Amino acid sequence: MSGGIRMKTELIVVGTELLLGQIINTNGAFLSKELADLGYEVYFETTVGDNKKRLIDTLNLASKRSELIILCGGLGPTTDDLTKEAVSEFINEPLEYDKESLEKIYHLFSSTDKVMPENNKKQALTFKKGITLKNPTGLACGAFIEVNGVNYLLLPGPPSELTAMFEQEAKPLLRKLSPHHKELVSRYLRFIDIGESQLVTDLSDIIDAQTNPTVAPYAKSNEVMLRLTAQSSNLDTAKELLDEMEEKILDIEKRYFYGYGEELTIQEVVINQLKKQGKTLSVIDLLTDGRFFTVGTEVAGGEQVVKAGFNVNSKSMLSSIFNQTIEVSDDNTLGKELAKSGLEMFQTDYVMVLLGDVSHGNDELPEGIIWFFLANKEDIICKKRIFKRHLSYMKDGAIKHGYNFIRLNS
Repeated sequence: MSGGIRMKTELIVVGTELLLGQIINTNGAFLSKELADLGYEVYFETTVGDNKKRLIDTLNLASKRSELIILCGGLGPTTDDLTKEAVSEFINEPLEYDKESLEKIYHLFSSTDKVMPENNKKQALTFKKGITLKNPTGLACGAFIEVNGVNYLLLPGPPSELTAMFEQEAKPLLRKLSPHHKELVSRYLRFIDIGESQLVTDLSDIIDAQTNPTVAPYAKSNEVMLRLTAQSSNLDTAKELLDEMEEKILDIEKRYFYGYGEELTIQEVVINQLKKQGKTLSVIDLLTDGRFFTVGTEVAGGEQVVKAGFNVNSKSMLSSIFNQTIEVSDDNTLGKELAKSGLEMFQTDYVMVLLGDVSHGNDELPEGIIWFFLANKEDIICKKRIFKRHLSYMKDGAIKHGYNFIRLNS
């Protein structure tokens, strides 16, 4: 191997059903992320059908430009599962049956009193001079072999099998594959109320000068995520590098930062914040079709915090719902009236009111005016935002910025 920590890697995803759009290639996304965390750079990804000649042609191209070639799929028992045979022919290395894998296949059929079709044996094929990868959740074994400086890794196609084999068999192998292996550690910082372009502009000096750690921005709907990745021969040193980079970033953008994690949500942060405070929340929603309430209750322990929610589609219904006269005048006045009524009705520590008008602008540039009201026994505070995007984006923004409004004021 000549690539060290940045071994040039290529994915070849095998299956005619992928080309026909009958199934979605989730394996590519999974592997690309896992490989990046291990220090392997995926330069190319190719999808090829169940055709031996075309697969060999693809291998011929890949072997000229990549040091690690990972093939997914085509390891099964049917006549169109040709990956092992194609690789064997291309690298001129013979296949043989892996004894343990073959016994597993025989045992499965004998335990169910079924006669095993002969073609099932091919799932136990592996390279005579290679390494066999066990399949924890299926029958087809994987394989690894190096020929002329190129590493070939064969994994099954079903995502559950591929994931299990990669985690238990392939990942340890890939860690050992690089003699210059370094620890790669990533940290995800999440920001809200700032766009990607503004965040990148604010951090331009840091991003332009990045080496180790690297800083990668990702635009999400109504928020931004930064991935910091450090590499070092020592795990503690890598974490220290991340700490230093994070401190530089938050010195500039602390007011927009709300937490850590690739999957973290703003509602999760807010629910946990209110839970620690022993506070409860109710919601009066005239805007998001009840989603504001739902996403709060979907957080673990959210039902202890979000006690009640009213989803109202028409302002004319408000008086009958609250059994009192609600003046439907301007949104500012209406929101405050609803907040007061909500405190009396729900008896929660906070009431959140969302309302607005998303009918402004035109089809090419829709515009929405959204009001947030947060009330407790002492005060009612409000904020108005204008969105110039499509309706689903506005509603998503109402949810995320609404929860952020609670985070900042509770």
